[in-house]
Amino acid sequence: MNALLEKVYQNRSGHYVHAVEVSEVSELENIAESIYEENSEFDKETIIDFLETLSVYSLGEDNETEIYAFNFRDYINATF
Repeated sequence: MNALLEKVYQNRSGHYVHAVEVSEVSELENIAESIYEENSEFDKETIIDFLETLSVYSLGEDNETEIYAFNFRDYINATF
């Protein structure tokens, strides 16, 4: 299991759903940035692996294509 995911499970006593529901791509960007910045003790690849294993759900149809096409690896590598 991913080290960051293990940390999250432990901190939340096993009560954690590895999923996000978003309406816009900007929400995914914010989530990625927050997770990256708040977990600096982990290497970039571990954080990317954590993000890439998230189940992503679109809350509407307007941005559904962009949301499901979002690539955490590309975004993190371009941003950090």
